[in-house]
Amino acid sequence: MEHTIFKTIADSREALVLATIIAVKGSSPRHPGTAMLLGAVSGRTGTIGGGKGELAALEACRRSLDEHRALLIDVEMLGEDVAGPEMICGGVSTVLVECLDDAEPYRIALERSARGERTLLRKRLSAAEDGTLAVAVSALDGNGKPLHGCAGGVSTGEAQGILGKGKPHFDGASGVYLEPVLPEEKLLILGGGHVGMALAAAAPAVGLKVTIVDDRPGAFAGWDPPEGVRAVTADFQQAVREFPFDPATYAVVVTREHRLDLACLRALLDREYRYAGFMGSTRKVRFLLDQLLQDGRDPARVAALWAPIGLDIGAETPGELASAILGEIIAVRRQAKILPRLERDCRERRAGTQPPRGGTPCA
Repeated sequence: MEHTIFKTIADSREALVLATIIAVKGSSPRHPGTAMLLGAVSGRTGTIGGGKGELAALEACRRSLDEHRALLIDVEMLGEDVAGPEMICGGVSTVLVECLDDAEPYRIALERSARGERTLLRKRLSAAEDGTLAVAVSALDGNGKPLHGCAGGVSTGEAQGILGKGKPHFDGASGVYLEPVLPEEKLLILGGGHVGMALAAAAPAVGLKVTIVDDRPGAFAGWDPPEGVRAVTADFQQAVREFPFDPATYAVVVTREHRLDLACLRALLDREYRYAGFMGSTRKVRFLLDQLLQDGRDPARVAALWAPIGLDIGAETPGELASAILGEIIAVRRQAKILPRLERDCRERRAGTQPPRGGTPCA
């Protein structure tokens, strides 16, 4: 669920209905956890994919508002209108539609997210005495212990597993839906050159809150940062020390010289993050990694750095390189099926056993 929806729920004083995709069979334009909010006055916030499926979900939301009851519907995306604009997805999404009588679990999740903490929303679906659908919602901490609500907790292992993957899970047999609420994702770009600025411009479109740093006075002169981008002139190591790192942080090092890259990496390895990497030739990458090991850094932490960064798509221009880096970050975010292959390719490129095909020239 997008943070904008949590903020709307927390701030709203009107009747609200939330529609959430909790399970998908076959192919669907959106994944579990995608949500849409309908306010009695304010209207819709968010989307679950558009087309006839979303129209059906909106109609269910209006019924839920009128009748003040929860609904569970299956939305088919079977592509009957082959000649029309409807997408041919061929799948079925199960959508939970619920009246938000208690916004407290969502407020708790939002507040914890702002502090860099992870939260699980647990929703227990059951039949009420009158035969309607009852939904009990609780907020759980990172160990699965209830923070609010009466829907119960989960085991520490289950909580940490779902939070680690960052993907919701619905158990149809027990009627329990678990949704991870992670801190708002942040991207720290160290280096305000052509690639850094191109990456900063592209990243907000995929939901990343961006901070770009350069130590040169006037590095950002004449540049109007896009919405969602903060440009900072500061010493790189100081910027890393002061940045609010957490498990939803991505860090990219694209400074103008090896010495600065090394200083950034030394500072980064002391912090917590989801992803960190740097750009460079095979020779440069090997040199910097060896230097970190000689510093006595944890070999596992050093090996986990992404270098050279970027999907190996033959990218050359700053815009292409930014797209390659952003694609790799998205693969990490979504735990994509190709991730093991990307990790293997990265290891081979840095070892020089795989000829570079472009994507990460020497910075």
